[in-house]
Amino acid sequence: MVELHWPDLGGKQVRYLDDTWELTGDVDVRESGELVAVDAKQVDDVRHRSATLYFRLQNPPASLNPGNTGVHFNRLEREDDVQHLVVRNDRRTYRYELRRMKHD
Repeated sequence: MVELHWPDLGGKQVRYLDDTWELTGDVDVRESGELVAVDAKQVDDVRHRSATLYFRLQNPPASLNPGNTGVHFNRLEREDDVQHLVVRNDRRTYRYELRRMKHD
Protein backbone atom coordinates (compact mmCIF):
# COMPACT_ATOMS: atom_id res chain seq x y z
CA MET A 1 0.00 0.00 0.00
CA VAL A 2 1.29 3.44 -0.94
CA GLU A 3 -0.29 6.53 0.61
CA LEU A 4 -0.37 9.65 -1.56
CA HIS A 5 -2.03 13.03 -1.66
CA TRP A 6 -3.34 14.25 -5.01
CA PRO A 7 -4.22 17.93 -4.42
CA ASP A 8 -6.10 18.18 -7.74
CA LEU A 9 -8.46 15.42 -6.57
CA GLY A 10 -9.34 17.20 -3.32
CA GLY A 11 -12.69 18.96 -3.40
CA LYS A 12 -14.04 17.00 -6.39
CA GLN A 13 -17.48 15.47 -5.87
CA VAL A 14 -18.88 12.11 -6.94
CA ARG A 15 -22.33 10.64 -6.69
CA TYR A 16 -22.54 7.08 -5.31
CA LEU A 17 -25.52 5.15 -3.92
CA ASP A 18 -27.73 8.25 -4.00
CA ASP A 19 -25.28 10.28 -1.89
CA THR A 20 -22.80 13.00 -2.81
CA TRP A 21 -19.20 12.55 -1.63
CA GLU A 22 -16.42 15.12 -1.63
CA LEU A 23 -12.98 13.61 -2.17
CA THR A 24 -10.19 14.73 0.15
CA GLY A 25 -7.26 13.99 -2.16
CA ASP A 26 -5.85 11.36 0.23
CA VAL A 27 -5.29 8.15 -1.75
CA ASP A 28 -3.99 4.64 -1.05
CA VAL A 29 -2.73 2.63 -4.02
CA ARG A 30 -3.29 -1.05 -3.18
CA GLU A 31 -3.05 -4.54 -4.65
CA SER A 32 -0.06 -3.75 -6.85
CA GLY A 33 -1.86 -0.77 -8.32
CA GLU A 34 -5.13 -2.48 -9.26
CA LEU A 35 -7.12 -0.79 -6.47
CA VAL A 36 -7.19 2.88 -5.50
CA ALA A 37 -8.84 3.82 -2.18
CA VAL A 38 -9.87 7.47 -1.85
CA ASP A 39 -10.96 9.19 1.38
CA ALA A 40 -14.22 11.15 1.15
CA LYS A 41 -16.79 13.09 3.19
CA GLN A 42 -20.52 13.05 2.57
CA VAL A 43 -21.70 16.55 1.71
CA ASP A 44 -25.45 16.07 1.30
CA ASP A 45 -26.10 14.97 4.89
CA VAL A 46 -25.80 17.02 8.09
CA ARG A 47 -23.68 14.29 9.73
CA HIS A 48 -20.92 14.65 7.10
CA ARG A 49 -19.95 11.00 7.47
CA SER A 50 -16.55 9.94 6.22
CA ALA A 51 -15.88 6.92 4.06
CA THR A 52 -13.38 5.31 1.73
CA LEU A 53 -14.37 4.89 -1.91
CA TYR A 54 -12.74 1.97 -3.73
CA PHE A 55 -11.93 2.27 -7.43
CA ARG A 56 -10.92 -0.95 -9.25
CA LEU A 57 -8.75 -0.93 -12.39
CA GLN A 58 -10.94 -1.38 -15.43
CA ASN A 59 -8.44 -3.22 -17.69
CA PRO A 60 -5.94 -5.33 -15.74
CA PRO A 61 -3.12 -6.38 -15.84
CA ALA A 62 -1.72 -2.94 -16.75
CA SER A 63 -1.90 -0.94 -13.52
CA LEU A 64 -0.24 1.87 -11.62
CA ASN A 65 3.19 1.15 -10.25
CA PRO A 66 2.86 1.80 -6.49
CA GLY A 67 6.60 2.45 -6.34
CA ASN A 68 6.33 5.25 -8.89
CA THR A 69 4.53 8.21 -7.34
CA GLY A 70 4.78 10.23 -10.56
CA VAL A 71 1.16 9.35 -11.28
CA HIS A 72 -1.38 12.15 -11.13
CA PHE A 73 -5.12 12.52 -10.97
CA ASN A 74 -6.42 13.48 -14.40
CA ARG A 75 -10.22 13.62 -14.21
CA LEU A 76 -13.45 12.07 -13.03
CA GLU A 77 -15.82 10.62 -15.61
CA ARG A 78 -19.41 9.46 -15.32
CA GLU A 79 -20.68 6.96 -17.86
CA ASP A 80 -24.33 5.98 -17.40
CA ASP A 81 -24.44 5.29 -13.65
CA VAL A 82 -20.77 4.33 -13.33
CA GLN A 83 -18.19 6.72 -11.85
CA HIS A 84 -14.58 6.51 -13.09
CA LEU A 85 -11.33 7.91 -11.71
CA VAL A 86 -8.79 8.57 -14.46
CA VAL A 87 -5.10 8.87 -13.58
CA ARG A 88 -2.06 9.14 -15.77
CA ASN A 89 1.69 9.17 -15.81
CA ASP A 90 4.08 10.23 -18.56
CA ARG A 91 3.24 7.27 -20.79
CA ARG A 92 -0.13 5.77 -19.83
CA THR A 93 -3.67 6.57 -18.77
CA TYR A 94 -5.53 4.30 -16.34
CA ARG A 95 -9.31 4.14 -15.74
CA TYR A 96 -10.58 2.94 -12.38
CA GLU A 97 -14.25 2.15 -11.78
CA LEU A 98 -15.92 2.98 -8.46
CA ARG A 99 -16.95 -0.43 -7.11
CA ARG A 100 -17.64 -0.07 -3.40
CA MET A 101 -17.58 2.13 -0.33
CA LYS A 102 -16.77 1.56 3.33
CA HIS A 103 -17.91 3.96 6.05
CA ASP A 104 -15.19 4.94 8.52
